Amino acid sequence: MSKFLLPFAEGHKKMTIFSPAAMLVAAVATGIIITVQSSPSVVATLILCIFIGGSLAKTRWRDVLSLALRFEVVIMVWVLLEPFLYGSTVIAVLWTPIGYFNIYTEGVRLGILLGLRMIALLLLFLVTLSHMTLSDFIKALRTLHVPSVLIGSLMVMLRYIPLFIEERSQMHEAQLLRGFQEGSRWERITSLGYLVGSTIDRALDRSMSVYEAMVLRGFSTANDNYPTDLRRGDAVLLAMVPIIVLSIQFVLPALLDVVFSWIPL
Repeated sequence: MSKFLLPFAEGHKKMTIFSPAAMLVAAVATGIIITVQSSPSVVATLILCIFIGGSLAKTRWRDVLSLALRFEVVIMVWVLLEPFLYGSTVIAVLWTPIGYFNIYTEGVRLGILLGLRMIALLLLFLVTLSHMTLSDFIKALRTLHVPSVLIGSLMVMLRYIPLFIEERSQMHEAQLLRGFQEGSRWERITSLGYLVGSTIDRALDRSMSVYEAMVLRGFSTANDNYPTDLRRGDAVLLAMVPIIVLSIQFVLPALLDVVFSWIPL
């Protein structure tokens, strides 16, 4: 398995101090903490902590950031649209050929907050998954008693969506070499429909073959009991979650007050 939808540590050094299950639980708990924050400065501080922690854990930032940048359009849409959609305090009026649009103070703050939240969550889970292999990820889901049906679907998705995209790109390049752009608009649409349809048909046949092979190798949809594979360091990792909560509640506000007091207004 050379290509995946997520930055798994296939062929790279993975995390051995903590178990994959504990890493997932800690990431989900930290993600919940991030989503309930209402201060952009607190979320920005948590993003900084993710970068510091990831650097200490020797994260492959090139792989993580390259995947994170693919979501920049979605994040920018939220950041740019919210100032026009939410709020009551007008700070500016933007003229466009279709009319005037008000820019609200509350919308600017909400857009920044939502953008920072999405960046923090994206980095958090990409960094976590970059320190485990696909087999470790599946084992962690089984340890957490995730239904096998969902695990099987997830395995196929993580493996074959990248192959689907790559195969579609190769077929499109082959069509370009055969004069794909020289026909009329209707001919190009017809050719593109055949391209997508044939790719999906081949992907479905391949997925059925893979599922049958998995069943023949003992894959079951029953919720079997799997070993927990927990480690001693998991207690330290899980203890970091309440420490983060307490730090946000008591320590971080005092630090931000000190930092902002140094900034001349």
